[in-house]
Amino acid sequence: MSGVREHQLGKGTLGYKGETAEYYRSKRGLWDVARWVIAAVCVAVGAAFLYAASSPVVQARVVYIVDHGVSGTNGVVLVAPDGASSTVTVSYASTPAIGSTQLAQELPGGRLVIGDQSATGRGAGLLLLTLGVGMAAFSFWRMRRPKQTVTTVLVPDDTYALPPH
Repeated sequence: MSGVREHQLGKGTLGYKGETAEYYRSKRGLWDVARWVIAAVCVAVGAAFLYAASSPVVQARVVYIVDHGVSGTNGVVLVAPDGASSTVTVSYASTPAIGSTQLAQELPGGRLVIGDQSATGRGAGLLLLTLGVGMAAFSFWRMRRPKQTVTTVLVPDDTYALPPH
């Protein structure tokens, strides 16, 4: 045995706060802020997904193919009717021929992705928005009805103080 009693573990170490009401209030304050930050990030990313999901679907032309070698993929350069171009990575098996047209979605900023990804983007955006709004509602509810502080210390520190050996 080390000579340190179980109820004394942690005492005297750097950062030991004890199981006091102030300690638990500080932890609760940290989670209160973290919930608002997480909610804001979820809402922002969900809104970005919904915005990207509303992008137009165009018929892009394949102008160039780059072989990536051992990775089993090719880089396909697509050009949209408005002149926007982008390189997408596809597997050997699904690589289109040069000069063919490919259904692509033109994302904000001019980037192209193969296929119509609007349904997937809407689903992800709605999920993240719902999660963010739900977290914000819970944070607001928790702000109005804070938890009661409960500590595990039921008696004063000197109650279990042992005499020196």
